[in-house]
Amino acid sequence: MLQSYDPSARYKAKARQRFMNFAVFCGVVFISGGIGFWLGGQSAAEEVIKLKTENKNLTAQYDELQDSLTELRAEAQTANTRFEQIKKEYAELVPEGPMQDLMALLRQQLDKGMDPQRMAFFIRSARPPTGCVEPDVKRFVVSTPAYSGPDSIVSVADGAIKISGSGNSARNDQGQPEAWFDPAQPVTVLFASENGVDKKRSTLPIQHSVVSGNREYRFTIEEGTRSFAKVVYDSCSYP
Repeated sequence: MLQSYDPSARYKAKARQRFMNFAVFCGVVFISGGIGFWLGGQSAAEEVIKLKTENKNLTAQYDELQDSLTELRAEAQTANTRFEQIKKEYAELVPEGPMQDLMALLRQQLDKGMDPQRMAFFIRSARPPTGCVEPDVKRFVVSTPAYSGPDSIVSVADGAIKISGSGNSARNDQGQPEAWFDPAQPVTVLFASENGVDKKRSTLPIQHSVVSGNREYRFTIEEGTRSFAKVVYDSCSYP
């Protein structure tokens, strides 16, 4: 017996099949999306944990570097302080400038056999001058080979110190010697006192000091008017 064919049933079956397929597709998409979202969340959580760990490590390293920097600064300050101390000690042991020259001179005199106590006396005596008087000026004629007049001597300190001098004759245009001395050439000056005669020879000006009694007389011999040398001097308490 033949069954009757129902076309609507066929369409309904296909519609159900399409719906099932769509439902399966949607389910697959939903599940895939859920899995992807979950995996993304897990990855983000792991990344956050990783970043937090790295941040913690970096913070610890920063703190450690800060501590090291503080220690280095303290060590640098200590080193600078020590350097300044060593430099000061070195300057005291090995002086520079005038002090170095004086130390070399003292060592040289000691090597030559000078009495240390005598040297110490002179050093203590070389204090700033006290009890000084105002400078005064005198003059004397400088003797020359062409000068036939009397010897010229100037005295100071009530005659305790006598000063005289001689020089070379000046020349005229014809090369002949004049009676007066040539101030451009060396001059010999004698300082006579109870301590003896000090002889100084140099071009003018000439500086010298003489101790007489309890006074030290300081002289500067300069060029004066023709034939004359000018004596500028003062005196201070000694020692």
